[in-house]
Amino acid sequence: MKVSLFYVQQNKVKNADAFEKHYLKKIKKNMSLQIISIPTKKNFRSKQEQIKHEGELIKNKIGNEGYICFDKGGEKVSSETFADMIYKTNNKVNLIVGGAYGLSDDVIKNALKTISFSDMEFSHEVFRVMLLEQVYRANCIFNNHPYHQN
Repeated sequence: MKVSLFYVQQNKVKNADAFEKHYLKKIKKNMSLQIISIPTKKNFRSKQEQIKHEGELIKNKIGNEGYICFDKGGEKVSSETFADMIYKTNNKVNLIVGGAYGLSDDVIKNALKTISFSDMEFSHEVFRVMLLEQVYRANCIFNNHPYHQN
């Protein structure tokens, strides 16, 4: 299984690094995972301009490959359903996390699936750690590891 996590890079807070490294170490025992930051410029005239620009950057990085994106307006799914989604994608899955103002309509429209973790909003650092934990949990579900106790 190969997982690629793409995220629009904002100012990265160093405090999340230890949590990210913790899950990366666990994940990489059983699957290939790469985290790809998509740097973006900082000054935009409007939120809409920023969302559009970041959407174009995401599309350029992904190309024609399918992806699952994460947005507050997406569908809420269980950890088991998320594990099924990941493992039914021909051994390769791309996960997309947008910028501060979310994803462009075009990115959402072309996704294989749009998932929401909550109606609440999270910082990018916290969300990436939560997503890495869910990727690890999906791997545990798939491999019947006791980490996921259901």
